[in-house]
Amino acid sequence: MEQILAISMEKIRIEYFTDPLCCWSWAFEPQLRKLRFLLKDRLEITYVMGGLLRDWKSFNDQMNDIARPAQVGPLWMQAKNMSGQPIEENIWISNPVDTSYLACMAVKAAALQSKVAEEAVLRKLREAVMIHKKNIGEVAVVLEIALELEKDGVLKKGKFKDDLLSDEVSQLFRKDLDRTKASGITRFPSLLITYHDKTYQITGYRPFHELKKTFLLLDPELELDQIINKEVYIKSWVNLTDREVTEVTENSKELCP
Repeated sequence: MEQILAISMEKIRIEYFTDPLCCWSWAFEPQLRKLRFLLKDRLEITYVMGGLLRDWKSFNDQMNDIARPAQVGPLWMQAKNMSGQPIEENIWISNPVDTSYLACMAVKAAALQSKVAEEAVLRKLREAVMIHKKNIGEVAVVLEIALELEKDGVLKKGKFKDDLLSDEVSQLFRKDLDRTKASGITRFPSLLITYHDKTYQITGYRPFHELKKTFLLLDPELELDQIINKEVYIKSWVNLTDREVTEVTENSKELCP
C-alpha cells in the first residue's frame, strides 16, 4: 500500500522555458497559476531563462515580422486582447527595452537565494515591464525591484546586487541558454512536462482546458475540475491581476493564437 501511494504521489516535473520580456509568458500566467494551485506540491517547476532578446542588432523574429522595437507593440496588443492580461504595449514607443539578458540574469541571481526569491523576481520583472512600462533592460530598474523585495524580506540585503553581474550568474544563465538550444526550444513559453516515463511538450500560449487535457494524459486521476474558493485563492498569491482572478471564478471563453 505504501509503495502504491508513493507512486501515485510522484512529482510532475516541468522545465519552464521562458523570459521576463515574453508577453505570451505573461499572458499564460492565469492558467499556470491555476494549475499550480490545483496541483500544489505535485508540481516541481524548474525555470529556464531563454534569452529572448540579446540585442536588437542580432534579433530578427521572422514569424512575427519583428526586427526593431516599434514592431513589438502590435504583438503585445495581440497578447493583451487574446489573454485579457494587462499589457502596456506603448512601452515599445516610449521606453523600448534593449535586452532581456539582464532580466534573465536577475532571475538566476535570485535563484541562488531560494525558489521563492527566484519566482518573486521573475514575477516582479514581468509586472514592471508589462504593467508599469519600466525598462527591465536597465540595471537601475532591476536593482529597484530587488530593493523592494529586500524590504519585504524575500531577498537578502546586498547579496542580489553582488551576484547580479557575477561570473557565477553568467555561467548559470549560459547553461540555461545552452539547455534551451539543446531542447530545440524556439518559442516561449514552452513547457517540457515529465511524469513517470511520459514526457509532453506544450509550446506557446494555451487556455486552461488545453493544459488540462495534457495533464490528464499524464495522469487521468488528477483532480483539475475542483471548484476554487476565490478568497483562498487570492490569499495564496502576493499579487493577482483581475484576469488571474477571473480565471478561477468564471468560465471565460479562451482562444489560442
